[in-house]
Amino acid sequence: MKKTPVRLLAAALLLALAFGCAPRPQEEEAGLRLWFPVDPALGGLSAALDACPYAGEEHSVPALLDALAAGPPAEAQELCRAIPAGARVLSWSLENRVVNVELSAAYAELVGVELTLADYCIALTLAQLPGVDGVRVTVSGGGQSYRDRQALYPEDVLFSGAEETPVEATAALYFRREGGNTLGYELRKFRLTEDSVPAKAVLAALIAGPEDQGLLPLLPPDLTVRSAWVEAGACTADLSGRLLDLPEEERALALKSIVDTLCSLDTVERVQILIDGEPAGTFGGADPTGPPS
Repeated sequence: MKKTPVRLLAAALLLALAFGCAPRPQEEEAGLRLWFPVDPALGGLSAALDACPYAGEEHSVPALLDALAAGPPAEAQELCRAIPAGARVLSWSLENRVVNVELSAAYAELVGVELTLADYCIALTLAQLPGVDGVRVTVSGGGQSYRDRQALYPEDVLFSGAEETPVEATAALYFRREGGNTLGYELRKFRLTEDSVPAKAVLAALIAGPEDQGLLPLLPPDLTVRSAWVEAGACTADLSGRLLDLPEEERALALKSIVDTLCSLDTVERVQILIDGEPAGTFGGADPTGPPS
């Protein structure tokens, strides 16, 4: 399999990924190619991204996205999955030669270098299609603010966030126990950048749903985290009105899962929930302004 690695330029551990002098993938050899991150343990530090041939017959945005979401072929052992296993493609559209891709909240767990590599795997892959010059990636329920204002182009790649020092946060994510109306939890570790808001990353993971067996999601998958911040031990989470569409009993349990999850963070002692910027009040006996009982 012919390889076309994208080279990393490194200076004092400050990484930059530049595609400006590299030909576009479709110009290098016939046929579409899928781009994936390279496993540093197998591919070394000389390549950040690499491509393998696309084996599908359909040359379309959804077909290429499905192939990326499935991960690299088994024989390409040095390549890693670009889109996390729990992330799903919710929608896509083409406007002014830019493909807008919306992914589920699990994609928001990527940060720093891993996030940028994944973004550009999507951009490099889709930009091979006729009529596509760039890609804009958005996330339902979370995501990085730069996505709201910047399309990604193969000719102008900026390695965003690589210079930030990663930090770890641990949280207990509360979900419905299977077969009942009580909550159970699973512990998760989050690798974040210094400028990231742990509360927003935790809420995005809560929306994405559980990983452990015996637990079920409570929050609507299209629920959006408009903002989240922590000040003096108080976490304020501004959520979209989709939360109000839940039946009363289910909404009360969902609110409790949000409060319990956020209060599991070391920096959070109490929680204030807003719905579209307005105080949520108390729903179904669950107090969204206080710590878990």
